[in-house]
Amino acid sequence: MVNSEALFLPKNYLPQRARIVPSKICAIELIAGQDNRGRLGAITQLPQHVQLEICGDGFNERTVKVRCQNSFYFVFREDLEVLSGKN
Repeated sequence: MVNSEALFLPKNYLPQRARIVPSKICAIELIAGQDNRGRLGAITQLPQHVQLEICGDGFNERTVKVRCQNSFYFVFREDLEVLSGKN
């Protein structure tokens, strides 16, 4: 089942800190359109150990929306390791 709301960032989202497990992972870029609608961009790789913010649900139950250096992406949940409050 596809989550059609995943292309939008909720106005009052509470970001969570996360990091990528120790290898590069694939990500699908989310690009803002001129009509305030998002669209899917290119598939890219995010570098290892990059810091991410989890911004919301992905387009299905296996993905999550993240922010990385002022850009938004969809990544697989299994590729993320949530940081504890100590980090």
